[in-house]
Amino acid sequence: MNIKHSIEASAETVHWGYLSSDIPPIISINSGDTVSLSTISGPPDVVANAPYNVRQALHDVHENPVRGTLQGGHMCTGPVEIKGLVAGNVLQVDILSVELDSDWAYTGVSPLKGALPDDFHEKQMTYLDIDQENMVAKTPWGMSIPLSPFFGVLCTAPPKPWGALSTVPPRRNGGNMDNKELVAGSTVFLPVFVDGGLFSAGDGHGTQGDGEICTAAVEMNMKGSFKLTSRDDMMLEWPMAETEDNIITMAFDPDLDNCVVIAVRQMVNLLHIYCNISKADAYTLLSYVGNLRVTQVVNGNKGIHLMVNKEFFGNKSFKK
Repeated sequence: MNIKHSIEASAETVHWGYLSSDIPPIISINSGDTVSLSTISGPPDVVANAPYNVRQALHDVHENPVRGTLQGGHMCTGPVEIKGLVAGNVLQVDILSVELDSDWAYTGVSPLKGALPDDFHEKQMTYLDIDQENMVAKTPWGMSIPLSPFFGVLCTAPPKPWGALSTVPPRRNGGNMDNKELVAGSTVFLPVFVDGGLFSAGDGHGTQGDGEICTAAVEMNMKGSFKLTSRDDMMLEWPMAETEDNIITMAFDPDLDNCVVIAVRQMVNLLHIYCNISKADAYTLLSYVGNLRVTQVVNGNKGIHLMVNKEFFGNKSFKK
């Protein structure tokens, strides 16, 4: 039976700036249950200067960061423990819904950051009005930006020997992947490194282009509903995803060339195993139908994702 749980972002349920297997879970659920999480976003300068009403939960986290730091990074709601999920398994995350949860958003430009770290020498904070009814963000310079919301951070806990890690670079456990394809209706498959998995979500994006070029997207509060399922019939070294139309492999590394190698090698292996074709034929097929895209270039570990239409997998679904 699928039981539904709901968690609101608060100083007690948010961990700020870091991921760790030592963060205690805020809830323990059964495999196959659904959990709804609200998430918040905004560093001190955003909260102090925002010409909007700032949610009390955001003030509370700033004033009393029970599980966090004021040194940057993302505010993540969680972690959620999944009973019976053990290290070495895979966590299937069905993204059931992603909802805008604010009438404003922000984007920051800072020196030494982004795709052009040497070109901008002063900080600039851009605030956007969010029109939830029409699903657009309105910029100060008069443009309307269509919204396609997703969570930048979806993750399991890192291995215990890794210790406490900044949320900024994505890794094998997912994290700050910033993959704009992971909208409602998509499924993410995450490697599990500690028993219980310890799933967290955060970094709500109203929309984002491939690359996340200036370092931030349309950053805002978000609500999401996720069905979390333990998979003991899969093994993954890196996150992968499935959308309505595509199978997606992902990789993260400081070097984009290394990301390409990892993402392509994963897809070759998937096609070889599940389509019963040779690795050479799979490699050849990717030159015909593979779409290799830059996920983001601004988080220390950069990202590449490779998309292949599901028709070339015989419309196979990896979902349970």
